[in-house]
Amino acid sequence: MVDRQSQEIVQAGALIIALGTNISAVAESRQAMGIEAYGDLLATIGEGLQAVGAFVIGTVPDEGILSFSGNWIDGIGAATSSVGSYLALTNTVDRDQSERIIVIGDSFQSMGASMSALSDYEADNVNSARGNVTQALGAGLEAIGTLLIINDNPESGQLIVAIGSTLQAIGANYIARLEWGE
Repeated sequence: MVDRQSQEIVQAGALIIALGTNISAVAESRQAMGIEAYGDLLATIGEGLQAVGAFVIGTVPDEGILSFSGNWIDGIGAATSSVGSYLALTNTVDRDQSERIIVIGDSFQSMGASMSALSDYEADNVNSARGNVTQALGAGLEAIGTLLIINDNPESGQLIVAIGSTLQAIGANYIARLEWGE
C-alpha cells in the first residue's frame, strides 16, 4: 500500500511527464509537417519535463528495483534527448551529432519504460503496464526514426518520429489518468 504523500508525488510526476510528452509530440508533428520554427525549443522543453517527471516518480521508495531503475533510466534518457535537442537549437554541435545524442536518449527512454512495464505486469498492474509499453514503443520508434534521418531518409524518419512521440504521449497520458483516478 502506498501512503498518501507518495501517491501525490507519483501523481505529480505522471502529470509532468504527460505534459512533456504532449509538448514533444507537438514539436515532432510540426516538424513532420515541415514547420521547423520552434521545433528544437519545444523538443528541449518537452523532453526536459519528461525527465523531471520521471525523476520525481523515482524519488518515491518502491519495493521493486525494476520499477525504481526503470524510472531513473527513463529520466536519464529524456534528459539526454533534451540535451541533444538543446545542442541542435544552439548549433553547439552539428546536426548529426545532436541527433545521435537524441537516439541514445530515446533508446534509454524505451528501456526505462520497458522495465517499468515489466515491473507493473509482475505486480498485476496491467493497466499501468499497457501505458508503459505504449511509451516504450513510442520512444523506440523515435530512436528508429531519428536513425533514418541521420541516414539520409528525413521524410520517412520524421514521420516515424512523429508517430513515436504521439504514442509516447498516449501512454503517458493514459498513466497520468490512471494515477489521478486512484
